[in-house]
Amino acid sequence: MRSALFVDFDNVYSQLRQLQPEAAERFARHPTEWIGWLTDALALPDPPLTGRRRRLLVRRCYLNPNWYQTYRHAFLRAGFEIVDCPPVTSQGKTSTDMHMVLDIVDLLQHETRYDEFIVFSADADFTPVLRRLRRYDRRTTVLAIGFPSAAYQASADLLIDERRFIQDALGLRRDDSGERTDGPSPDEDTDAGANSHDPSQGNANGAVGAAEERRSTGVANPPADPDPQPAGAARPASTDVSVSLIANRIRSIVDQSAVPVSAGNLAAKLKQDYPDILENWHGSGTFRAFFRSLKLSRLEWLSGSGGRIVDPLRHEMADSSPADESDSPWSGAHAMFSVVRDVCVLTQAPLLSPREMQQVLTLLAADLQKNSFELSATTARVCDQCFAAEGMRLRLRDIAFLLRGMQLNGHVFNQGRDDFATLASRLVNQVVFLCEREQRVLDTASVAMIRRWIGGERFA
Repeated sequence: MRSALFVDFDNVYSQLRQLQPEAAERFARHPTEWIGWLTDALALPDPPLTGRRRRLLVRRCYLNPNWYQTYRHAFLRAGFEIVDCPPVTSQGKTSTDMHMVLDIVDLLQHETRYDEFIVFSADADFTPVLRRLRRYDRRTTVLAIGFPSAAYQASADLLIDERRFIQDALGLRRDDSGERTDGPSPDEDTDAGANSHDPSQGNANGAVGAAEERRSTGVANPPADPDPQPAGAARPASTDVSVSLIANRIRSIVDQSAVPVSAGNLAAKLKQDYPDILENWHGSGTFRAFFRSLKLSRLEWLSGSGGRIVDPLRHEMADSSPADESDSPWSGAHAMFSVVRDVCVLTQAPLLSPREMQQVLTLLAADLQKNSFELSATTARVCDQCFAAEGMRLRLRDIAFLLRGMQLNGHVFNQGRDDFATLASRLVNQVVFLCEREQRVLDTASVAMIRRWIGGERFA
């Protein structure tokens, strides 16, 4: 596959610098390493050209020489053409995007047919040129560090995963002993309190095949609480690890289902697979009470039809809402839930309940008073502390989204401004910015809802 690579150095470096300074330096000083990964390891965009491998015929790096001159020679040694893009305004704005678009259009008309155009930038200004390339039947691959817009992502044939680029292309991964050098990956789909640091975590999600998981949610609805035992019955001996395995199993089944999961089906399956642990539902008496006790973030119980478990960001809920459920953390908050759900669907922000969100910020502020910030390690600590303090099983990737959002909104951790109010303000600003970028106009009432969701009544 004949490919052309265009690197917006300022954009990629500055975004990496905010998230993980070591990754930014590795990207800037060792381009030959990630070039090798790009040509030898990265999958080709769909639909791939059969029997081809990637060959970089063009390598161009667009760089502000006033700020990043020290990195110039590393890219020259890696075979790049350097296009100098000095500031053209007093605010430091460069003409990088214009240079890149013109060069891409030139190559589109070149006598050599370039099959793939690779763009390293999170700048949504490149969305129109990606669409133009698609109309000419050219493949497009994009690396966008941070939170690229939905339109930008949809316009690319292949979006390089930020975490995979850092781990695999830049080599910031497990050391030779098998331990991570930077803690658990914040994008790993694991929960605090669910053996997120234990090898058994992987077995919970993979205990049964996807086909069996789908079968377990596809039969007719039995009663939601088969054969419940008296609430006062003695709880069988079990461990937190056992309950965590069940929590992961529930989340795995819901994640694999395109529709809300029947609570009765799920209850029967869990009873069958974990009879000793779930006798009397671990002392809760009913499956609904047991499910609520797990405090699985994102997942909600809806009444009717024997009970259903939903992920509100993925599943249609018809006329139902978690705000209608008396035991839901969203109980009674109809207007807030409606606004927050729409915002989270649009921006991919985690749909945490107000209590969960505010607990995360409270524990984050406390953690930063004691420890230096490092994305992976801080994510894991806060996630574990939420479980220890409140029993909340939050996903690492959800905590990481919040932390990266604050960073990309300009917050610098460990600079003496890590109090609850400042963190909440940064997060509100980032969520509002993401909505505006996706062309969702928020009225004053909606912004007030977002502020209360993130910071509580004291922040409204």
